[in-house]
Amino acid sequence: MKIAFTSCMNFEAGLDGFQRVWNRIAVEQPDYLFLLGDQIYMDYFPHLGKPAGWNAEEFRAAMTAKYTAQWNVPNFRMLFNAMRLRQGVDGGVYGTWDDHDFAWNNACGTQVSAPVKAVTRELFSRFMKIDPPTAGIYYAVPLRQGPQKIGKAIFLDTRWYRDVPGDGNTLLGEDQFRFLEAELKDEDGLVLICAGTPIRATGNGWMRYRDDYARFRQITYGRNIIFLSGDIHENAFLPPPGETRLFEVISSGAFVTKYKYVGDRENFGILDYTPGGLIDIKLFDRHGLEKHNTIRNTDFAYEELL
Repeated sequence: MKIAFTSCMNFEAGLDGFQRVWNRIAVEQPDYLFLLGDQIYMDYFPHLGKPAGWNAEEFRAAMTAKYTAQWNVPNFRMLFNAMRLRQGVDGGVYGTWDDHDFAWNNACGTQVSAPVKAVTRELFSRFMKIDPPTAGIYYAVPLRQGPQKIGKAIFLDTRWYRDVPGDGNTLLGEDQFRFLEAELKDEDGLVLICAGTPIRATGNGWMRYRDDYARFRQITYGRNIIFLSGDIHENAFLPPPGETRLFEVISSGAFVTKYKYVGDRENFGILDYTPGGLIDIKLFDRHGLEKHNTIRNTDFAYEELL
């Protein structure tokens, strides 16, 4: 089973409307495509935060135009539609959002009005074709290799319930924590947890929410988990901290630069799972293979190959 994962696509960064990264992903012939946030950019430097002043209808018009532009990129649309044909069988397209496709830069759900949140959720569901029966965007899907179920991917929402950073402030919210506990309870196969906000790979990550992060660690303690995320416009592979068994793997920058408007980073990751063997994780940038690690299924020990 092969999963392609990436994040951060700023259509306006391209002058010709072509994003080569989707051709490179298609060559890998993945079974799944995970889009892990910032599928569009409602704001970008030097206009960060501008959408915060819009009403719901202004927001709807701007967000619809940005989604439409990204979904009209020919090679992205071709890959998206091809992967969707396998939805729920032994592959498909799944994902979640982060700040720029939820509202604006560093947006917290507690600071976004209910009408705007309703618009953003509606449009995310329409274009991504994901509509879980929850307030935010969190859900789980079985991972299959042919007819065999080998585990599950759990997608979390780190924006809808989020408060400003603070030790006792909310990141996930009570309902989402209960959902996560229930999804992990009886799962003994491969577990992937996916979210728009990284845990340790950014200064704006989960550790700024001390209590929620501690609860997350308690829920996941002792389990073999791979956490996939985006956001930072870089690739990263972080081994488990301390005595935990949670790897953090980031692929960010499918079509966006680190600091400026124009550029094509072409960052994406490939997770290739062989039951009873290895989890092979490759991270690519515009020059080719950037990082390569393997994790043994038996004991979750890892080896850095590049």
